[in-house]
Amino acid sequence: MRYFYYRIYQRLKKVESNDTPAFNALLLLTLLQILNILTLLSIVRFFVKFEIGKQQGIICGLIISFLILIVEFKKLFHKKDEICRQYENETKERRRRGTVYLLLYIIISVTLFFVIGKPF
Repeated sequence: MRYFYYRIYQRLKKVESNDTPAFNALLLLTLLQILNILTLLSIVRFFVKFEIGKQQGIICGLIISFLILIVEFKKLFHKKDEICRQYENETKERRRRGTVYLLLYIIISVTLFFVIGKPF
């Protein structure tokens, strides 16, 4: 996740109208992780056959979202300078490969959520 955060952050820094690229990168990565968790919960819910009320689903979703955001904020946002130093000397080949992996992660996460996942 550190590398994906770095790639998203570097891309968002190039957007002139983006005042907070580090935080926006964190939000995008958190959103993708939440989509993946909801997809997994939908798979579990399919096999276990349990139902959750709409209000409970919303409350659980918000709690999970805030927990992920807090953890990622501590792990990534506060260490963004350290993460940037770690990856700033990457080769062109590594950057290209990393960009492909990031795009695949985004595409697969969103696709699986809409194909498999069933929002609460």
